[in-house]
Amino acid sequence: MNMSTDEKDSSDEFWEKIQENRNIQQVEVAQETNPSRKKLKSWLNNTFRVKMTDGRILIGLFVCTDSDANVILTLTSEFTENGGEERVLGLVMIPGRYIVSIEINEPNTAASGWN
Repeated sequence: MNMSTDEKDSSDEFWEKIQENRNIQQVEVAQETNPSRKKLKSWLNNTFRVKMTDGRILIGLFVCTDSDANVILTLTSEFTENGGEERVLGLVMIPGRYIVSIEINEPNTAASGWN
């Protein structure tokens, strides 16, 4: 049986697409088992308390981070170190270079308080 060039090309493209999908799935599985990624996922929607270089403290729910250590919080409030009044900010992106420390309140590991 002779296959035309068009049939061979479409068959090759089909198998290449299958292999590409398998490679993507393998990467996804590897990412799911990465301990660092698991830890980050466990922190999603937990309350973060972020101290900044200018003395402000931001408290909000952790949404995500990136390779530059920028942090995004939602439902965020701002406080000053000297006990100033709360200021509601909402959704914020905190540049990693301005973060002094981060405390995480994980309700599933402690009855109350900051970890």
